[in-house]
Amino acid sequence: MKHPLSLFFVLLLSVTGSVHAFNGYYAPSPQPAVNPVQTIQNALQKLQAFGAGDKQSNPAQLRGFIENEIIPHFAFDQMTYWIAGPFARQMSAQNMQELEAQVKKTFLNSLSTHLGSYDAATTRVNFRPVNYRSQDEAVVSALIYSPNQPPAKLDFRMKARSNNQGSSWKIIDISANGISAALYYRQHFISTLRQYR
Repeated sequence: MKHPLSLFFVLLLSVTGSVHAFNGYYAPSPQPAVNPVQTIQNALQKLQAFGAGDKQSNPAQLRGFIENEIIPHFAFDQMTYWIAGPFARQMSAQNMQELEAQVKKTFLNSLSTHLGSYDAATTRVNFRPVNYRSQDEAVVSALIYSPNQPPAKLDFRMKARSNNQGSSWKIIDISANGISAALYYRQHFISTLRQYR
Protein backbone atom coordinates (compact mmCIF):
# COMPACT_ATOMS: atom_id res chain seq x y z
CA MET A 1 0.00 0.00 0.00
CA LYS A 2 1.27 3.45 -0.86
CA HIS A 3 2.12 5.67 2.08
CA PRO A 4 0.25 8.98 2.55
CA LEU A 5 2.78 11.20 0.81
CA SER A 6 2.94 8.94 -2.24
CA LEU A 7 -0.81 9.41 -2.65
CA PHE A 8 -0.36 13.12 -2.09
CA PHE A 9 2.12 13.16 -4.98
CA VAL A 10 -0.57 11.48 -7.11
CA LEU A 11 -3.03 14.22 -6.18
CA LEU A 12 -0.59 17.01 -6.95
CA LEU A 13 0.12 15.48 -10.33
CA SER A 14 -3.52 14.89 -11.19
CA VAL A 15 -6.04 16.95 -13.06
CA THR A 16 -8.13 19.07 -10.74
CA GLY A 17 -11.33 17.15 -11.47
CA SER A 18 -14.62 18.09 -9.89
CA VAL A 19 -14.03 20.56 -7.07
CA HIS A 20 -16.71 21.13 -4.45
CA ALA A 21 -15.80 24.21 -2.41
CA PHE A 22 -18.74 24.69 -0.12
CA ASN A 23 -19.19 24.59 3.63
CA GLY A 24 -19.53 21.39 5.62
CA TYR A 25 -21.40 20.56 8.80
CA TYR A 26 -19.75 23.30 10.87
CA ALA A 27 -18.46 26.21 8.84
CA PRO A 28 -17.75 29.49 10.53
CA SER A 29 -16.09 32.06 8.32
CA PRO A 30 -12.32 31.45 8.48
CA GLN A 31 -9.84 34.29 8.60
CA PRO A 32 -8.06 33.60 5.28
CA ALA A 33 -9.81 34.98 2.20
CA VAL A 34 -9.13 31.75 0.28
CA ASN A 35 -10.81 28.63 1.64
CA PRO A 36 -8.87 25.36 2.18
CA VAL A 37 -10.03 23.65 -1.03
CA GLN A 38 -9.05 26.70 -3.07
CA THR A 39 -5.61 26.61 -1.48
CA ILE A 40 -5.00 23.07 -2.74
CA GLN A 41 -6.68 23.81 -6.07
CA ASN A 42 -4.38 26.81 -6.60
CA ALA A 43 -1.35 24.60 -5.99
CA LEU A 44 -2.71 22.10 -8.52
CA GLN A 45 -3.19 24.78 -11.14
CA LYS A 46 0.38 26.01 -10.69
CA LEU A 47 1.61 22.45 -10.98
CA GLN A 48 -0.41 21.81 -14.12
CA ALA A 49 0.96 24.97 -15.73
CA PHE A 50 4.49 23.93 -14.82
CA GLY A 51 3.98 20.40 -16.13
CA ALA A 52 2.61 21.71 -19.42
CA GLY A 53 5.98 23.31 -20.23
CA ASP A 54 9.37 21.73 -20.76
CA LYS A 55 10.82 22.67 -17.36
CA GLN A 56 9.73 19.47 -15.63
CA SER A 57 12.59 17.53 -17.23
CA ASN A 58 15.16 19.96 -15.80
CA PRO A 59 16.03 18.76 -12.25
CA ALA A 60 17.19 22.20 -11.05
CA GLN A 61 14.07 23.97 -12.33
CA LEU A 62 11.83 21.19 -10.98
CA ARG A 63 13.38 21.43 -7.52
CA GLY A 64 13.15 25.22 -7.59
CA PHE A 65 9.49 25.03 -8.54
CA ILE A 66 8.74 22.66 -5.64
CA GLU A 67 10.61 24.82 -3.13
CA ASN A 68 8.93 28.04 -4.27
CA GLU A 69 5.41 26.88 -5.15
CA ILE A 70 4.63 23.64 -3.25
CA ILE A 71 6.64 23.68 -0.01
CA PRO A 72 5.09 27.01 1.16
CA HIS A 73 1.68 25.28 1.38
CA PHE A 74 2.97 23.19 4.30
CA ALA A 75 3.51 24.21 7.92
CA PHE A 76 6.62 22.11 8.48
CA ASP A 77 7.11 23.37 12.03
CA GLN A 78 3.74 22.01 13.11
CA MET A 79 4.13 18.88 10.99
CA THR A 80 7.44 18.22 12.74
CA TYR A 81 5.81 18.64 16.14
CA TRP A 82 3.20 16.01 15.24
CA ILE A 83 5.89 13.71 13.87
CA ALA A 84 7.93 14.03 17.07
CA GLY A 85 4.85 13.10 19.11
CA PRO A 86 5.71 12.19 22.72
CA PHE A 87 9.42 12.67 22.00
CA ALA A 88 8.81 16.43 21.56
CA ARG A 89 8.74 16.90 25.34
CA GLN A 90 12.42 15.96 25.58
CA MET A 91 13.54 17.93 22.50
CA SER A 92 15.04 21.41 22.58
CA ALA A 93 14.14 24.12 20.08
CA GLN A 94 17.36 23.34 18.21
CA ASN A 95 16.50 19.62 18.13
CA MET A 96 13.10 20.46 16.62
CA GLN A 97 14.68 22.73 14.02
CA GLU A 98 17.12 19.99 13.02
CA LEU A 99 14.32 17.42 12.72
CA GLU A 100 12.23 19.90 10.72
CA ALA A 101 15.12 20.34 8.28
CA GLN A 102 15.37 16.55 7.87
CA VAL A 103 11.62 16.21 7.31
CA LYS A 104 11.62 19.00 4.74
CA LYS A 105 14.65 17.55 2.92
CA THR A 106 13.12 14.06 2.78
CA PHE A 107 9.81 15.47 1.55
CA LEU A 108 11.52 17.62 -1.09
CA ASN A 109 13.64 14.74 -2.40
CA SER A 110 10.63 12.40 -2.60
CA LEU A 111 8.43 14.96 -4.28
CA SER A 112 11.16 15.78 -6.82
CA THR A 113 11.42 12.09 -7.72
CA HIS A 114 7.68 11.62 -8.10
CA LEU A 115 7.06 14.83 -10.02
CA GLY A 116 9.81 13.97 -12.45
CA SER A 117 8.45 10.53 -13.32
CA TYR A 118 4.68 10.39 -12.80
CA ASP A 119 2.13 10.49 -15.64
CA ALA A 120 -1.24 11.75 -14.37
CA ALA A 121 -3.16 11.62 -17.64
CA THR A 122 -5.51 8.88 -16.42
CA THR A 123 -5.99 10.01 -12.81
CA ARG A 124 -9.12 11.82 -11.62
CA VAL A 125 -9.61 13.74 -8.36
CA ASN A 126 -12.87 14.65 -6.67
CA PHE A 127 -12.80 16.99 -3.65
CA ARG A 128 -15.37 16.54 -0.91
CA PRO A 129 -17.02 19.33 1.15
CA VAL A 130 -14.76 21.08 3.64
CA ASN A 131 -15.11 19.93 7.25
CA TYR A 132 -14.34 22.91 9.49
CA ARG A 133 -13.32 21.72 12.96
CA SER A 134 -12.99 25.28 14.19
CA GLN A 135 -12.53 28.73 12.70
CA ASP A 136 -8.83 28.10 12.08
CA GLU A 137 -8.73 24.34 11.49
CA ALA A 138 -10.26 22.30 8.68
CA VAL A 139 -10.04 18.96 6.94
CA VAL A 140 -10.19 18.76 3.14
CA SER A 141 -10.91 15.29 1.73
CA ALA A 142 -10.31 14.11 -1.81
CA LEU A 143 -11.04 10.86 -3.62
CA ILE A 144 -8.45 9.76 -6.18
CA TYR A 145 -9.50 7.51 -9.04
CA SER A 146 -6.80 5.63 -10.96
CA PRO A 147 -7.17 2.85 -13.55
CA ASN A 148 -7.32 -0.71 -12.16
CA GLN A 149 -7.17 0.52 -8.56
CA PRO A 150 -9.85 1.11 -5.92
CA PRO A 151 -10.47 4.78 -5.09
CA ALA A 152 -8.03 6.22 -2.55
CA LYS A 153 -9.06 8.80 0.02
CA LEU A 154 -6.80 11.65 1.11
CA ASP A 155 -7.55 13.87 4.10
CA PHE A 156 -5.64 17.14 4.36
CA ARG A 157 -5.56 18.53 7.88
CA MET A 158 -5.13 22.28 7.51
CA LYS A 159 -4.55 25.20 9.85
CA ALA A 160 -5.03 28.92 9.28
CA ARG A 161 -1.67 30.59 9.84
CA SER A 162 -0.85 34.30 9.96
CA ASN A 163 2.26 36.21 8.99
CA ASN A 164 3.14 39.74 7.91
CA GLN A 165 1.52 39.08 4.52
CA GLY A 166 -1.84 38.03 6.00
CA SER A 167 -3.49 34.70 6.75
CA SER A 168 -3.51 31.52 4.69
CA TRP A 169 -4.31 27.84 5.06
CA LYS A 170 -1.35 25.48 5.57
CA ILE A 171 -1.23 21.69 5.46
CA ILE A 172 -0.17 20.19 8.80
CA ASP A 173 -0.87 16.51 8.09
CA ILE A 174 -2.11 14.22 5.32
CA SER A 175 -3.89 10.91 5.83
CA ALA A 176 -4.24 8.34 3.06
CA ASN A 177 -7.04 5.83 3.61
CA GLY A 178 -6.84 6.65 7.31
CA ILE A 179 -3.03 6.39 7.58
CA SER A 180 -1.37 9.59 8.77
CA ALA A 181 1.77 10.95 7.12
CA ALA A 182 2.90 12.21 10.53
CA LEU A 183 2.81 8.67 11.90
CA TYR A 184 4.55 7.34 8.79
CA TYR A 185 7.36 9.87 9.23
CA ARG A 186 7.54 9.15 12.96
CA GLN A 187 8.46 5.57 12.05
CA HIS A 188 10.83 6.80 9.34
CA PHE A 189 12.73 8.94 11.86
CA ILE A 190 12.24 6.66 14.88
CA SER A 191 15.97 5.98 15.33
CA THR A 192 16.60 9.73 15.47
CA LEU A 193 13.68 10.33 17.84
CA ARG A 194 14.67 7.58 20.27
CA GLN A 195 17.83 9.44 21.24
CA TYR A 196 15.59 12.02 22.98
CA ARG A 197 13.95 9.52 25.37
